[in-house]
Amino acid sequence: MRVQPPSSCVMEFVDSEIKQALWQGMDLHLEFAAAAVTRQRKDEAPVHGYLTGVTLVLLQCMPAATAALVGRLRSGGLRLQGQALQGRMPVPSLWSQWLCLELEPAQADRLLLQAHGLECRLHAEGAFRESLFC
Repeated sequence: MRVQPPSSCVMEFVDSEIKQALWQGMDLHLEFAAAAVTRQRKDEAPVHGYLTGVTLVLLQCMPAATAALVGRLRSGGLRLQGQALQGRMPVPSLWSQWLCLELEPAQADRLLLQAHGLECRLHAEGAFRESLFC
């Protein structure tokens, strides 16, 4: 089950942490232990923190070795139809077009994932935790 957050959240790949990468048919599911996000509520200042319950589903993803994806991301971004790399995405969101997702795990080389679409899901059990980093 997916729910809309009570505020607007934008995921940043840097410092997000992938819990597992699972193939289901041609779709690749990237489940995050913690997605780095900036939360914006109406009439409030943006707040940086971490959101659980986020899964990226790369639809009809080209085969790739994904074992090294588990853990913290050093960098990452989404490239839509050859456009400039975007390091942020709304949670939840959906793209129904050819795209490339570039992810660089902290302990491995950059990986390029190509797919025919992407769905960023927020599950009901997801929770926001404000970052206390100064």
